[in-house]
Amino acid sequence: MRDWAGISVLAIATAGCNESTGPDGDGTPVRPDISEIAVLNSVSGTLQQFNRIDGRLVRFGTDIQLGAGFNGQTADFLQDLWVTTSESPGGSQVIFGSFSTGEQAVAMFPDNAAVDPAKPTVIADAAGTLGALVPARGRDAIYIAFPGSSTARLIIEGVGTFPERAVPAGLYIVSLDGNLDDEERGRQPHGPPRMVLHEFQSGSYFDEVVLPEGTVGATEALALEDNLLFLAGGGLDSLGSAPAGDGRLIEIDMASRDIQDVHDLGGNGLAMEPGRNGLIYVVRTKGPATAETDVLSFNFSTRNFVNGPENPIQPRDQDGSNLNCRVATAFLDSQVLCATYEAAAQGRLVLLDEDGAFIADAPIGAGATDIMMR
Repeated sequence: MRDWAGISVLAIATAGCNESTGPDGDGTPVRPDISEIAVLNSVSGTLQQFNRIDGRLVRFGTDIQLGAGFNGQTADFLQDLWVTTSESPGGSQVIFGSFSTGEQAVAMFPDNAAVDPAKPTVIADAAGTLGALVPARGRDAIYIAFPGSSTARLIIEGVGTFPERAVPAGLYIVSLDGNLDDEERGRQPHGPPRMVLHEFQSGSYFDEVVLPEGTVGATEALALEDNLLFLAGGGLDSLGSAPAGDGRLIEIDMASRDIQDVHDLGGNGLAMEPGRNGLIYVVRTKGPATAETDVLSFNFSTRNFVNGPENPIQPRDQDGSNLNCRVATAFLDSQVLCATYEAAAQGRLVLLDEDGAFIADAPIGAGATDIMMR
């Protein structure tokens, strides 16, 4: 097996080291040869690239086409490499690509199986070789894939019933299991989500974090040194048709596997992204039984909200009306970037000030579900 001792997985550190390419008050020069923003449009099946220049959102290059029938929801990247996953009639796919050249490579799963792949996580070994960890919800397993290989390789079996994320943490892989029933329609929880540590070299079970009672869902996790920030997005109401409003943000000391703090979101958590300014941005529904959203910001280093459930950022449109984001992040100067979700029409990428007031926007494809800040 590869030597993964030099793995680089700190999404927050990676995002924080990037600087804006536009002269928007942070003193950095324009880099017209690269993009700084990429948006994944799940319904359109495209990646679109942008730059922020002089307070505007400017398209970069042409749309990256992800293939007919693409249905992925999430993506990850490191430097020039991006990766996403999709289910297709011929089997599940891990799709790698280059932002700069547009080249793509596809890895299938053994026997071209349909495994319901979840969000991939880019990893780098000690020699700098890039690959991706891919949870397979339909196989209760974790695979690893590389751009130069046509087939993903199984590395961990029996990780739960609905693994949503596989997060490297030092010598371990942390699997986040939504613990949902994927055999029945509606995907009702079997119980609380599970967070299990597996040894990276062997894939063997090492330990488990006991999550607080009442925790529902496994949406996202971000690592910072020995700490993990876990977004438990929440569930649906008794009819299974509306948000239950029970999302949580949970701080975990991974060295001791202890829960440090639990923050109730007062809504469902839809997405969590690191901002370049060192804050974490969580898009939440505004209470139970509503699809309207606002944005929370959390300082992972000091372990407190800057904009919490009681004083969220309310994104606003050009006319001052409330704007619903599907995913949000921020630049170094704390200007907020929000992508709206439209299933049957173009969405918008919207630039806001730190309080949520409208600055500029640009059209994007249908079904935007992820933003990558390079």
